[in-house]
Amino acid sequence: MYQTLVILSLLPILGCSTDPKMRTADEIYCSELDKRGIGYSVTPEGLYEIQINDQIVTVSLENIRRIYDRDGDADAIVRFVENVDTDFFAEIPLWDDVQSYVRYSLETSDYETGFDDVLFTTITDQLNQVFVFTSADGTQITWINESMLDDWGVTRKQIVEQAEENMAAIVAETKIEVEDIAGNKLGMISTEETPFKASLILSPAFRDLVSPTHGWPVCAVVPCRDFAYVIRNDNRDFLARLGGVVIKEYRNSGHPITKDVLQVSDEGITAIGTYPKFE
Repeated sequence: MYQTLVILSLLPILGCSTDPKMRTADEIYCSELDKRGIGYSVTPEGLYEIQINDQIVTVSLENIRRIYDRDGDADAIVRFVENVDTDFFAEIPLWDDVQSYVRYSLETSDYETGFDDVLFTTITDQLNQVFVFTSADGTQITWINESMLDDWGVTRKQIVEQAEENMAAIVAETKIEVEDIAGNKLGMISTEETPFKASLILSPAFRDLVSPTHGWPVCAVVPCRDFAYVIRNDNRDFLARLGGVVIKEYRNSGHPITKDVLQVSDEGITAIGTYPKFE
């Protein structure tokens, strides 16, 4: 059986190296696989096909490479390999065990693995809503694919409903911190579910979170997974002042999403502008 499973590391990245002779992220990753006796091959797109029992699992290092290029922390790659437990792939976890960890994640639409067989919804030309589940310890996100539905005996509708329920629960525990900047209300999303901070704008419950302080609809910027600013829809002039921060977060994050300004309303999410690159 062939599956493309996108597994994303949520481990903290610590330390920094400036050694000009340091190995590449791929060299370290391959070395760690070799140490563990895990067979693999590399596709022309730079994806890793790993043979685990009767399955071929495709793993993307896109975010890991980006983080390593930024921080030079080889231990982060070692931790990533250690936490991608091969026993997980030997048998898909039961639906009862996964159910409470089902989420959705806002992702860029040009992800190198593509979206074949993946459960997703198109949000804008550049953004997709991808249905995922996290590991019990919160260190990994796995994209849900069609074959998992067969294994679990559930429908796409059930996945969507479960994700909505779980994300609404996260929104209910989320706070919006408001800072007044020269009369402009800047809303900063604060949640313990940091990897899903930007994704909260996809939840219908997001309106209940932001409307008491910012009205509805609102404008939002989500340059990366763990960053989300909200401003009033009638205060768009203030967006220009956020450009430097948005570009910096987008460039430096291991999980960038978009430089676009998004309007979030009852009709959905619309890109109403984008920030240029600042050299």
